[in-house]
Amino acid sequence: MTVYFKAGGDLRALLKPDVDYYTRKVETEAGKNIKEILAAIDVNPAFVAFVYTDGQLKHLDYVPEDGQHITLQPPVSGG
Repeated sequence: MTVYFKAGGDLRALLKPDVDYYTRKVETEAGKNIKEILAAIDVNPAFVAFVYTDGQLKHLDYVPEDGQHITLQPPVSGG
Protein backbone atom coordinates (compact mmCIF):
# COMPACT_ATOMS: atom_id res chain seq x y z
CA MET A 1 0.00 0.00 0.00
CA THR A 2 1.22 3.51 -0.79
CA VAL A 3 0.43 6.72 1.09
CA TYR A 4 1.76 10.24 0.54
CA PHE A 5 2.69 12.41 3.52
CA LYS A 6 3.01 16.18 3.17
CA ALA A 7 4.47 18.58 5.73
CA GLY A 8 6.09 21.99 5.98
CA GLY A 9 8.53 23.71 8.32
CA ASP A 10 10.64 21.68 10.72
CA LEU A 11 8.36 18.69 10.28
CA ARG A 12 9.17 18.66 6.56
CA ALA A 13 12.86 18.19 7.37
CA LEU A 14 12.04 15.18 9.55
CA LEU A 15 9.80 13.74 6.84
CA LYS A 16 12.59 13.80 4.22
CA PRO A 17 10.39 14.44 1.15
CA ASP A 18 11.17 12.53 -2.04
CA VAL A 19 8.27 13.28 -4.41
CA ASP A 20 8.54 17.07 -4.26
CA TYR A 21 9.68 19.70 -1.73
CA TYR A 22 6.89 18.82 0.73
CA THR A 23 5.80 15.25 -0.07
CA ARG A 24 7.14 11.79 0.76
CA LYS A 25 5.85 8.57 -0.80
CA VAL A 26 5.67 5.74 1.74
CA GLU A 27 5.16 2.04 1.05
CA THR A 28 3.56 0.29 4.03
CA GLU A 29 1.40 -2.64 5.03
CA ALA A 30 -2.35 -2.21 4.83
CA GLY A 31 -4.06 -1.79 8.21
CA LYS A 32 -1.35 0.29 9.89
CA ASN A 33 -2.38 3.59 11.45
CA ILE A 34 -0.61 6.92 10.93
CA LYS A 35 1.30 6.65 14.20
CA GLU A 36 2.69 3.22 13.24
CA ILE A 37 3.63 4.35 9.73
CA LEU A 38 5.43 7.46 11.03
CA ALA A 39 7.39 5.38 13.55
CA ALA A 40 8.42 2.98 10.76
CA ILE A 41 9.93 5.86 8.74
CA ASP A 42 11.71 7.35 11.77
CA VAL A 43 9.40 10.33 12.27
CA ASN A 44 8.51 10.69 15.94
CA PRO A 45 4.69 10.87 16.14
CA ALA A 46 5.06 13.36 19.01
CA PHE A 47 5.96 15.97 16.37
CA VAL A 48 2.51 15.60 14.73
CA ALA A 49 -0.57 17.05 16.43
CA PHE A 50 -3.09 15.80 13.87
CA VAL A 51 -3.46 14.89 10.23
CA TYR A 52 -5.65 16.29 7.50
CA THR A 53 -6.96 14.24 4.57
CA ASP A 54 -9.95 14.31 2.22
CA GLY A 55 -11.10 17.60 3.76
CA GLN A 56 -11.26 16.19 7.30
CA LEU A 57 -9.11 16.30 10.41
CA LYS A 58 -8.01 12.88 11.64
CA HIS A 59 -6.20 11.57 14.71
CA LEU A 60 -2.93 9.65 14.60
CA ASP A 61 -4.82 6.39 15.06
CA TYR A 62 -6.46 6.87 11.65
CA VAL A 63 -5.82 4.01 9.18
CA PRO A 64 -5.24 5.47 5.69
CA GLU A 65 -6.34 3.94 2.40
CA ASP A 66 -4.08 3.08 -0.52
CA GLY A 67 -3.02 6.15 -2.51
CA GLN A 68 -4.25 8.64 0.10
CA HIS A 69 -2.56 12.03 0.47
CA ILE A 70 -2.15 13.06 4.11
CA THR A 71 -1.02 16.43 5.46
CA LEU A 72 0.83 16.32 8.78
CA GLN A 73 0.26 19.25 11.14
CA PRO A 74 2.85 19.93 13.85
CA PRO A 75 1.81 21.15 17.31
CA VAL A 76 1.34 24.91 17.53
CA SER A 77 4.01 26.74 19.50
CA GLY A 78 5.13 30.27 20.10
CA GLY A 79 3.78 33.09 22.08
